[in-house]
Amino acid sequence: LNFEPTDLAALVRSCLEPLASQAGASGVELRVGVMGSVPRIIVDREKIGWVVVTLVGSALRYVAQHSEVVRGGATTGSIIVQVSHEPMTNEIAIAVHDDGPGVPADKLPHLFVRRASSLHADGLALSLVRDVVGAHDGRIEVETCSERDEHGTSVTFRLPAVR
Repeated sequence: LNFEPTDLAALVRSCLEPLASQAGASGVELRVGVMGSVPRIIVDREKIGWVVVTLVGSALRYVAQHSEVVRGGATTGSIIVQVSHEPMTNEIAIAVHDDGPGVPADKLPHLFVRRASSLHADGLALSLVRDVVGAHDGRIEVETCSERDEHGTSVTFRLPAVR
């Protein structure tokens, strides 16, 4: 890993620029928000940028599919990426919230497990996401709901603000 001081909010914005037009073309609104003041952090920019793009790309795929099936293709799907500093734990959190179909309960425990037969190689990519976050002494968590009237997923990874 090539650790260097990084403005994580700026990194997230820049690495998601290419996905913005893809999201719009898929009928999905992609927004990035920064909550409060976020200090610079020492990370591998390339690897953390890849983690963000992978998580948002995965969300985009499922939100777009859900939008076509449930909403008839209307532009109502959304992905919100939030960057924040959590002073109590001295961590920087990057959260990817979507209003897609949610992760089925039976798949949730295996979400970050490497699976060679996975569609779109999500099993491999998400296991590598877990590995990269772990290599930064971080942690990742998922909240999801796949009920008929309430759905969506939030994937949040947290990195220590000080290495």
